[in-house]
Amino acid sequence: MLHSQRCQARNSTVRCLRLYGPALLALAAILPAARVANAQLTTKVLIGDSVSNPGPRYSDVDEAIKRFNNRDPLGAQQFLEAAVRKNPNLPPVDLLLAKMYFLSGDSASGLGSLEKTATDHPDDPEPYLILADQAVSAGQTIQAEALYEKALQLIDRFEGNNKRKRNFIIRARNGRSLVAERRKNWQTATNDLTALLKVDPDNAAAHFRLGRALFMQKKFREGNAEFVKAHDLDKKLPDPNVSAALLYEQLGMRSEAKTAFETAVKANRDDAKTLAAYAQWLLQTGDVARAEQALAAARRVAPENLEVLILSGVAARMSKKMKPAEDYFVAALRLSPSNAAVINQLALLLVEQPDEAKRQRAVDFARINATLQPNSGESNITLAWVLYQVGRTRDAEAALRKGLAARNLSPDSNYLVAKILAEQKRPDVAKQFLAAALADTGSSLSVLHEDAEALKKQLGGQ
Repeated sequence: MLHSQRCQARNSTVRCLRLYGPALLALAAILPAARVANAQLTTKVLIGDSVSNPGPRYSDVDEAIKRFNNRDPLGAQQFLEAAVRKNPNLPPVDLLLAKMYFLSGDSASGLGSLEKTATDHPDDPEPYLILADQAVSAGQTIQAEALYEKALQLIDRFEGNNKRKRNFIIRARNGRSLVAERRKNWQTATNDLTALLKVDPDNAAAHFRLGRALFMQKKFREGNAEFVKAHDLDKKLPDPNVSAALLYEQLGMRSEAKTAFETAVKANRDDAKTLAAYAQWLLQTGDVARAEQALAAARRVAPENLEVLILSGVAARMSKKMKPAEDYFVAALRLSPSNAAVINQLALLLVEQPDEAKRQRAVDFARINATLQPNSGESNITLAWVLYQVGRTRDAEAALRKGLAARNLSPDSNYLVAKILAEQKRPDVAKQFLAAALADTGSSLSVLHEDAEALKKQLGGQ
């Protein structure tokens, strides 16, 4: 279905394979994802948070996993019971079975085993932590908070395995701090992350998040110290000045953000990651010319850096340099064939061209993305816009409805919706989406910001 009729009609088989091959491979890779779960079920995964060096001495657990993978949960339970009798430091049998069920994708049986664990071992915090972690991942903040609170109460009086207790503290404090961050309760996040670091002082991510929480309370010196610790522990994290600059910008302190970025770039002239972060900030703040200079420097350092190529394409598109933008996006697509953001950018770029072949390629790219990400608002709005531009109004309306159902659209997608509605003579509704497109653009990169401003004037906005 992904091969277009037009592609088949032309004698351009090589081009079609070049365009669609990577995306089709990506789609094929997604389909069997559910089968990967069993590969994750190992003795280390199952009991590594409870005992040190889970090796040959835990052969009963190895055998339980084999039985479970052979669809013999009763046999698995018997071997787990034998393992727990030999080593009481292991978690309860039903808890281990619950983990096995969850890892194999059987959530219903996993929940049943957790219920039994909570009944038979009411002082064990882990059933609540497992459910809390799942709730956080699902965006169920209220449930997650209540479950973490219950877990923390049980952890305080837990007298079992010390290694398990340490991991409980880390998980509970980490999870509850995530809940606090979502609610912008920065003091609670600070308290939980500080408590976490007392038992796990080398946790780079926790230092980084603590720095952010302190910055959001305008405790800049303390926050920057945490960013330094985080970067010392994990060089993959941003330069401390980059982290500070982004948060200064978020707090509306643009002058301080500029100073911090310039300090970071001066100290890291040959670091593509720092140059890319600086360029993205320049693009967000409307300084496209300086962003292009920073990106040129980044390409000299790292010509095959994916982020640099994507930002280079965005900068060229914002400057209306269509051919360079296309070249950068195509180069990025070679590095990351199923990258949704790149495919969207290419589709939106190509549909603006007068060349009919490029406009058809835009349709093909947009359809591929919507197929790979059927529930993505961005991909469906891009498809709607592209179809609308080539005159396929009915198909565009269907994609538009699907995209709007996803909500949480980017500024550019909100603009595209507004533009479609404006051209359909529905200015009042268009203005609502346009307001969303222009709101708080300093915290997100909007390629079409100038177009949105022009539409606002056209519709008589203030």
